[in-house]
Amino acid sequence: MATGRTSKHSLRYGTPFKRKPGLGRYNATRAEWKAAYRAARIAIGQGAEPDPKTDGVAWKAQLVVAYERSGHGDRLKQPASVKLAAKRLIDEIVGAV
Repeated sequence: MATGRTSKHSLRYGTPFKRKPGLGRYNATRAEWKAAYRAARIAIGQGAEPDPKTDGVAWKAQLVVAYERSGHGDRLKQPASVKLAAKRLIDEIVGAV
């Protein structure tokens, strides 16, 4: 009986995550995602901003760590122009535009 879930075996042994609608084109293994998030946490923790020159999972990880984690990018303190720019960037990344 198939449940549509990714098995623990495939997560542990480097098979790519299945693409879900809205996530963009970030086909990478679990190890690649973990390495990208670790590098992003270190860089953002040292005060760096997301680097738009990067692409793929490294870029996505930088954006998530910088703007979607608690303690960073408080949306209530941001002016409307910044919120609109962030929304446009996110829409561009996930291909909604």
